[in-house]
Amino acid sequence: MGCDKYYLQGFNYPIMVSEGQDEISCLCTFPDSGVCKERLRSLAYLGAAVVLMSRDQLPHGFLPACLPEDVRKEIDQHFV
Repeated sequence: MGCDKYYLQGFNYPIMVSEGQDEISCLCTFPDSGVCKERLRSLAYLGAAVVLMSRDQLPHGFLPACLPEDVRKEIDQHFV
């Protein structure tokens, strides 16, 4: 994995990938390096985290743990 932190303008903390979460793909070269299920899933996780963060509903910025379980299950069912 390459990038483990994504800084978003206007937010107080970055969204980070929790240690040991190698199944979350680095998005730093997306889409130049190609689109695969792992990258799309990672992008969906990041997108969900950004939406929750913009609504002040993200308890912390560590993916995937920061996402509610129902959101993770909904995303995972499309990519696993």
